[in-house]
Amino acid sequence: MDLDLKIRGDRRLREVAAQIKAIGDKGLGREMAAGLRKATEPIKKGIRTSAEQTMPASGGYSALLSKSLRWRVNVRPGARIANVTLTTTADGTKEKRDLGRLEAGELRHPVWGRSRKLKSGKRKSNPWATTTIRAGFHKRGTDKAADVAEKEMAEVLDGLAAKLAGG
Repeated sequence: MDLDLKIRGDRRLREVAAQIKAIGDKGLGREMAAGLRKATEPIKKGIRTSAEQTMPASGGYSALLSKSLRWRVNVRPGARIANVTLTTTADGTKEKRDLGRLEAGELRHPVWGRSRKLKSGKRKSNPWATTTIRAGFHKRGTDKAADVAEKEMAEVLDGLAAKLAGG
């Protein structure tokens, strides 16, 4: 399960996007999208740090999860609503990790050294156990970095507004 963070654009984002569209300069549109994507870096770092601090270090899950975190940033400057969406995913060995359950405070994991013998004589892989962990690693990571990211996004928009006013 993926976790999303939507940052609703303020009036300034909509105005700058509308001015860029009116001019028809695709280069400025790409520059705005790239700047807004770059402004989400503090949030990504905050999520990774929170995951490293929250997840159990014994057994190596903390390092494993922080290395497998991936993000997708979607910038949609619209006339009425402008959004920057940051989607967090984590790759596992066979499928994506269930970040929703981790956010809720549940860590499912196989138990090392435990397996069952089936009637056919074959061994079945070890059963899964659930460990309770501190909930809200994603929310804590986004909350800590939100102010810094907001300032960086404002700087990007101010820079583009100055370019549009001067050019």
